[in-house]
Amino acid sequence: MACPRPRPVRLKEGYRFWVALLTATLVIVPVLVVGFLIVEQRAQTPKQVMSGDFWGIPFVVLPPILLLLMFWIFSAHRRLVTHGEIAIGKVTDVRLRRRGPVITYEFLDRSGRLITTTSPDSTRSFSPGMDIPIFFNPENPQTDQIALCGSVYEVANTR
Repeated sequence: MACPRPRPVRLKEGYRFWVALLTATLVIVPVLVVGFLIVEQRAQTPKQVMSGDFWGIPFVVLPPILLLLMFWIFSAHRRLVTHGEIAIGKVTDVRLRRRGPVITYEFLDRSGRLITTTSPDSTRSFSPGMDIPIFFNPENPQTDQIALCGSVYEVANTR
């Protein structure tokens, strides 16, 4: 498939709103909780200990961890779609899971090895026997690959 590297990519249409909303939520909630804890601390005498302060800690610690996890996943997808090699795989199975359909597909890497793996199908448009673009790292295609339907990025039209 002729698609020179690096390829221009963009977030898929359905993800833009949710990424902005999730990022805003993960930034605003810890700021509000920290502000509340500061106000509460200043209102108490130094010897009083509020057991309620403990419950605010997860709201401060977990959002940055979730943001880092989201950034890590998005950057891995972006790296593969931008710089990875492309193979055309074949969908072998589609199963409906709690979070939507999951496809099983197989493709041949550069050395001719057959790799079989799964990916969520956010498009809900694949069925067994269909061809699907796969972006993979040639150094480790078994674990470092993504089907286009499971990525949060798409190849942008350069025209």
